[in-house]
Amino acid sequence: MLELRNIDAGYNRRLVLKDVSVKIDTSAVTVIMGPNGAGKSTLLKVMYGLIRPVSGGIYFNDVEIRPQPAELVKKGVFMIPQGKRVFRNMTVLENIELAAHFWPKRFAFHNRLEEILIHFPDLKPRLDDLAGNLSGGQQQRLCIARALAISPSILLMDEPTSALDPVATTKIEALVQDLASKYTIVIVTHNM
Repeated sequence: MLELRNIDAGYNRRLVLKDVSVKIDTSAVTVIMGPNGAGKSTLLKVMYGLIRPVSGGIYFNDVEIRPQPAELVKKGVFMIPQGKRVFRNMTVLENIELAAHFWPKRFAFHNRLEEILIHFPDLKPRLDDLAGNLSGGQQQRLCIARALAISPSILLMDEPTSALDPVATTKIEALVQDLASKYTIVIVTHNM
Protein backbone atom coordinates (compact mmCIF):
# COMPACT_ATOMS: atom_id res chain seq x y z
CA MET A 1 0.00 0.00 0.00
CA LEU A 2 2.69 2.54 1.04
CA GLU A 3 6.34 2.04 0.21
CA LEU A 4 9.53 4.05 0.62
CA ARG A 5 12.45 3.06 -1.58
CA ASN A 6 16.05 4.07 -0.93
CA ILE A 7 15.14 7.22 0.99
CA ASP A 8 17.76 9.77 2.08
CA ALA A 9 16.29 12.56 4.22
CA GLY A 10 17.18 14.89 7.05
CA TYR A 11 17.35 18.44 8.31
CA ASN A 12 19.59 21.35 7.31
CA ARG A 13 21.80 19.26 5.03
CA ARG A 14 22.32 16.63 7.77
CA LEU A 15 21.06 13.23 6.65
CA VAL A 16 19.14 11.37 9.33
CA LEU A 17 17.87 8.61 7.02
CA LYS A 18 20.29 6.97 4.60
CA ASP A 19 19.11 4.50 1.95
CA VAL A 20 16.00 3.48 3.95
CA SER A 21 13.39 1.24 2.34
CA VAL A 22 10.11 0.32 4.05
CA LYS A 23 7.02 -1.43 2.74
CA ILE A 24 3.75 -0.98 4.65
CA ASP A 25 1.38 -3.84 3.93
CA THR A 26 -2.40 -3.42 3.86
CA SER A 27 -4.31 -4.39 7.02
CA ALA A 28 -1.18 -4.77 9.13
CA VAL A 29 0.29 -3.09 12.17
CA THR A 30 3.86 -2.03 11.45
CA VAL A 31 5.99 -0.90 14.38
CA ILE A 32 9.09 1.20 13.80
CA MET A 33 11.31 0.93 16.86
CA GLY A 34 14.59 2.42 17.91
CA PRO A 35 16.23 4.68 20.47
CA ASN A 36 15.62 8.42 20.65
CA GLY A 37 17.35 10.22 17.79
CA ALA A 38 17.39 7.17 15.49
CA GLY A 39 15.18 8.87 12.86
CA LYS A 40 11.85 7.14 13.55
CA SER A 41 9.77 10.32 13.58
CA THR A 42 11.68 11.63 10.56
CA LEU A 43 10.71 8.47 8.69
CA LEU A 44 7.04 8.97 9.59
CA LYS A 45 7.21 12.61 8.48
CA VAL A 46 8.67 11.53 5.14
CA MET A 47 5.80 9.03 4.73
CA TYR A 48 3.31 11.83 5.37
CA GLY A 49 5.00 14.43 3.17
CA LEU A 50 6.08 16.77 5.97
CA ILE A 51 9.73 16.24 5.01
CA ARG A 52 10.86 15.92 1.41
CA PRO A 53 13.48 13.24 0.84
CA VAL A 54 16.78 14.23 -0.76
CA SER A 55 16.64 11.07 -2.85
CA GLY A 56 14.57 7.92 -3.23
CA GLY A 57 10.92 7.36 -4.04
CA ILE A 58 7.60 7.15 -2.21
CA TYR A 59 4.92 4.91 -3.68
CA PHE A 60 1.22 4.62 -2.91
CA ASN A 61 -0.37 1.49 -4.39
CA ASP A 62 2.73 1.07 -6.61
CA VAL A 63 2.43 4.58 -8.10
CA GLU A 64 5.21 7.04 -7.28
CA ILE A 65 3.93 10.16 -5.53
CA ARG A 66 5.30 13.44 -4.21
CA PRO A 67 3.35 13.42 -0.96
CA GLN A 68 1.70 16.47 0.52
CA PRO A 69 -0.30 15.98 3.75
CA ALA A 70 -3.53 17.30 2.20
CA GLU A 71 -3.15 14.97 -0.80
CA LEU A 72 -2.45 11.98 1.41
CA VAL A 73 -5.49 12.71 3.58
CA LYS A 74 -7.57 12.56 0.39
CA LYS A 75 -6.05 9.11 -0.21
CA GLY A 76 -6.96 8.12 3.35
CA VAL A 77 -3.59 8.56 5.09
CA PHE A 78 -3.69 10.43 8.40
CA MET A 79 -0.86 11.18 10.84
CA ILE A 80 -1.34 11.50 14.59
CA PRO A 81 1.67 13.53 15.74
CA GLN A 82 3.53 12.98 18.97
CA GLY A 83 1.92 14.53 22.03
CA LYS A 84 -1.68 15.25 22.87
CA ARG A 85 -2.67 17.63 20.07
CA VAL A 86 -6.21 18.51 21.04
CA PHE A 87 -7.85 21.90 20.80
CA ARG A 88 -8.29 22.47 24.52
CA ASN A 89 -10.96 25.20 24.25
CA MET A 90 -13.15 23.16 21.92
CA THR A 91 -15.47 20.36 23.02
CA VAL A 92 -14.67 16.70 22.48
CA LEU A 93 -17.25 16.58 19.68
CA GLU A 94 -15.86 19.71 18.01
CA ASN A 95 -12.38 18.16 18.10
CA ILE A 96 -13.65 15.01 16.38
CA GLU A 97 -15.64 17.02 13.82
CA LEU A 98 -12.63 19.14 12.92
CA ALA A 99 -11.13 16.69 10.41
CA ALA A 100 -14.49 16.20 8.73
CA HIS A 101 -14.86 20.00 8.51
CA PHE A 102 -11.72 20.32 6.37
CA TRP A 103 -12.69 17.51 3.98
CA PRO A 104 -16.53 17.64 3.92
CA LYS A 105 -16.97 16.28 0.39
CA ARG A 106 -14.90 13.16 1.00
CA PHE A 107 -16.09 12.11 4.44
CA ALA A 108 -19.66 11.57 5.63
CA PHE A 109 -18.70 12.13 9.26
CA HIS A 110 -22.12 12.47 10.87
CA ASN A 111 -23.13 9.08 9.54
CA ARG A 112 -20.06 7.59 11.21
CA LEU A 113 -20.02 9.24 14.64
CA GLU A 114 -21.65 6.30 16.45
CA GLU A 115 -19.36 3.87 14.63
CA ILE A 116 -16.31 5.87 15.74
CA LEU A 117 -17.46 6.20 19.34
CA ILE A 118 -17.79 2.41 19.71
CA HIS A 119 -13.99 2.42 20.09
CA PHE A 120 -14.05 5.23 22.70
CA PRO A 121 -16.66 4.42 25.38
CA ASP A 122 -15.05 6.83 27.86
CA LEU A 123 -15.36 9.76 25.42
CA LYS A 124 -18.98 9.19 24.43
CA PRO A 125 -20.52 10.69 27.61
CA ARG A 126 -18.09 13.61 27.45
CA LEU A 127 -18.83 14.93 23.95
CA ASP A 128 -19.90 18.34 25.31
CA ASP A 129 -16.93 18.69 27.72
CA LEU A 130 -13.95 20.85 26.83
CA ALA A 131 -11.08 18.73 25.55
CA GLY A 132 -8.71 20.50 27.94
CA ASN A 133 -10.59 18.91 30.85
CA LEU A 134 -9.77 15.36 29.73
CA SER A 135 -6.95 13.27 31.18
CA GLY A 136 -3.77 12.84 29.12
CA GLY A 137 -4.80 9.36 27.99
CA GLN A 138 -8.27 10.57 27.01
CA GLN A 139 -6.75 13.43 25.02
CA GLN A 140 -4.55 10.96 23.14
CA ARG A 141 -7.56 8.75 22.38
CA LEU A 142 -9.42 11.88 21.22
CA CYS A 143 -6.63 12.49 18.70
CA ILE A 144 -7.16 8.96 17.39
CA ALA A 145 -10.96 9.46 17.27
CA ARG A 146 -10.43 12.62 15.23
CA ALA A 147 -8.27 10.66 12.80
CA LEU A 148 -11.00 8.04 12.38
CA ALA A 149 -13.44 10.79 11.38
CA ILE A 150 -11.82 10.94 7.94
CA SER A 151 -12.24 7.20 7.27
CA PRO A 152 -8.51 6.57 6.94
CA SER A 153 -6.98 3.60 5.22
CA ILE A 154 -3.61 4.20 6.95
CA LEU A 155 -3.01 5.64 10.43
CA LEU A 156 0.49 6.93 11.11
CA MET A 157 1.05 7.25 14.90
CA ASP A 158 4.13 9.00 16.28
CA GLU A 159 4.84 7.81 19.85
CA PRO A 160 1.14 7.45 20.78
CA THR A 161 1.93 6.40 24.35
CA SER A 162 4.67 8.91 25.17
CA ALA A 163 4.17 10.70 28.50
CA LEU A 164 1.25 8.45 29.47
CA ASP A 165 1.00 6.43 32.67
CA PRO A 166 0.90 2.60 32.44
CA VAL A 167 -2.92 2.42 32.62
CA ALA A 168 -3.38 4.97 29.81
CA THR A 169 -0.66 3.23 27.80
CA THR A 170 -2.47 -0.11 28.14
CA LYS A 171 -5.70 1.50 26.91
CA ILE A 172 -3.95 2.91 23.81
CA GLU A 173 -2.36 -0.49 23.11
CA ALA A 174 -5.77 -2.20 23.43
CA LEU A 175 -7.30 0.43 21.13
CA VAL A 176 -4.61 -0.20 18.49
CA GLN A 177 -5.31 -3.94 18.66
CA ASP A 178 -9.03 -3.20 18.26
CA LEU A 179 -8.44 -0.93 15.26
CA ALA A 180 -5.96 -3.29 13.60
CA SER A 181 -8.75 -5.34 12.04
CA LYS A 182 -10.03 -2.30 10.09
CA TYR A 183 -7.02 -0.08 9.45
CA THR A 184 -3.42 -0.25 8.33
CA ILE A 185 -1.43 1.19 11.23
CA VAL A 186 2.17 2.40 11.46
CA ILE A 187 3.45 3.13 14.97
CA VAL A 188 6.72 4.81 15.86
CA THR A 189 7.96 4.02 19.35
CA HIS A 190 11.07 3.50 21.44
CA ASN A 191 9.16 1.45 24.03
CA MET A 192 9.05 -2.31 23.48
